Amino acid sequence: MLQYDPAGGAYSFSFIGYNGLMAGGGDTEDSRWDGAVKYRVAYGPVHFGAMYKFADGQGGCYSASAVWTAATCTPEAPHNTAYGLDFGGVYHNFSADIVAQHVDQAISVLNPLLGPTSLAAPYQSTQNSINTNPINGTNLIGTSNTEYGIVTDNSAVMVAAKYTLSQFKLFGGYEYILMQNPAHPLGVGATAQGGYFLSGVEDKNLDSDKIVQVYWTGVKYAHNGKIDITLSYYHEAQNDFRVPSTCSPAAGFRSSCAGTLDEVSLYADYRFTKRFDGYAGIAYSDVTGGLAIAIPHGPGVPYYFNSNTAPTVGVRYAF
Repeated sequence: MLQYDPAGGAYSFSFIGYNGLMAGGGDTEDSRWDGAVKYRVAYGPVHFGAMYKFADGQGGCYSASAVWTAATCTPEAPHNTAYGLDFGGVYHNFSADIVAQHVDQAISVLNPLLGPTSLAAPYQSTQNSINTNPINGTNLIGTSNTEYGIVTDNSAVMVAAKYTLSQFKLFGGYEYILMQNPAHPLGVGATAQGGYFLSGVEDKNLDSDKIVQVYWTGVKYAHNGKIDITLSYYHEAQNDFRVPSTCSPAAGFRSSCAGTLDEVSLYADYRFTKRFDGYAGIAYSDVTGGLAIAIPHGPGVPYYFNSNTAPTVGVRYAF
């Protein structure tokens, strides 16, 4: 993915770089796979790759009943396997790749549960954020220093290409991400990335399929072997996955509402030596709808609109 990003994954200038959404097939936490095997082969201008992640961790304790206790829930086995496939090739100055991946029981961590005011306190819950099924009686695990997670099965397909023309490199790509409620639910006490326990789980967070689409393009200009100038554009769009929809400027917005993100960045990089370089640039982003919920808003600023301008200057030494 980073090979087809005009900004090369730069945290200050690339949506792909600072946001793990795309690499994780919908969830940042799944951009790295533990306990996996990978195979790569190249034949002439064509290459192929495959990767598979084995199930690991704990599945926790789950019950579909609206009334259940810590003593009556059913232990669940983890089904968090994942796989990815890549097919691509190079022809003269043109290269392209098609990448598909699928992650079962992908976990998006909402926030740490650090005290009595956390999302899962004073009880633990499963199912979804609208109609939770609380665990009665003694909690399975403590709600301190644990996490609250949304569980989905994710599938993603990416198509990307780049072309070199003299001193210019042209980039473009598209990724389609489909997120669905998990075929195998996780329960309270399941393990998330890093070995953290989930004391609150949402297995039916989606009323309908969540679809995220990301487009990007850009150009890099190499001048006299020392200066690179890069212009990038990224666009993200998500659908409204609540039924019925309650999203509007008048009614307000939730993170489940449809929304967009647009980002443009421009920066220059100057190489003083082989290992030492300096860079300066600016990134502008604009978010609307459900994607603007996580952005802090001041008094009188509506949730359906937010923009940000971020200039950056820095130096880098590679060891």
